[in-house]
Amino acid sequence: MDINFRQLRAFTLIAQTLSFTRTSELLHLSPPALSYSIRKLEESLGLKLLARNTRSVELTPAGEHFLPQAQQLLRLMGDAVSDAQDLLNLDSGTLRLAALPTAAASFLPRAIASFSRDHPGVQVSLLDGRAGEVRDWVLTGEVDVGVTSLPEDMLGLEFKHLVNDDLVLLVRDDGESWKTKPYIALTTDTSIRPLADMTLHHLGVSAHPSWQVSHMSTAAAMVREGLGFSLLPASCALFLHLGEGLLVLPVEQPGQRALGLLQRKPVRQSPAMQMFLHYLDNGLNQTPT
Repeated sequence: MDINFRQLRAFTLIAQTLSFTRTSELLHLSPPALSYSIRKLEESLGLKLLARNTRSVELTPAGEHFLPQAQQLLRLMGDAVSDAQDLLNLDSGTLRLAALPTAAASFLPRAIASFSRDHPGVQVSLLDGRAGEVRDWVLTGEVDVGVTSLPEDMLGLEFKHLVNDDLVLLVRDDGESWKTKPYIALTTDTSIRPLADMTLHHLGVSAHPSWQVSHMSTAAAMVREGLGFSLLPASCALFLHLGEGLLVLPVEQPGQRALGLLQRKPVRQSPAMQMFLHYLDNGLNQTPT
């Protein structure tokens, strides 16, 4: 089967533009050359991929079925080329990262900054989101690696432990027992909430929240104003600038909150990724969490 990159690229672009003319312009090909490329692809596959008349073009059922496979082949080809470039001297390439807000706002920026200073030619991108979002981004290949908590569903994924980011109790320093105060909880779709509720049950305190907020900064601000107490990751002390008047206390909890690297199976790391993880490990060894 004789299929090449240009043919796949031409087919996927036509599927996007639904126009031979526009695709010819994008690829800097003449219309006859584009038509020939598509015809050779169809002959190699033994399938009719496109239905074309004088006014429009659309995917056939076979074309719709083949499109995601063609896109995956292009990604694999692109990864292979990227890896070959990275092997030279790390003067080029990309790193696509995702992370929980706690990691994205605490130890991860230092590693990115150090790596980027030494390897300015490597383009680094970062998506921050909740645990479910990070898992989905990794699973679909939108990012190369995620820094997140251990997912419940590990199908197709691998998790490598990096650091523990256990919970701490955040309460206003007013001399009153925190157990008598309202519970300011993060929403149930965060990775922190289940462990926080289990910790309160473990301590014999009601886990029914008086307040529910989506962001740790909001919870900390509410605690600062005396509206209650909250349980947040220890790393929040590194970026929330809690200031005076607040107590950050350790608590006994039934299980640790582990953060680690989430990657798709089979795990494949480019030289740039391997080097970045070296910077990340060094940063974690220097950063208290």
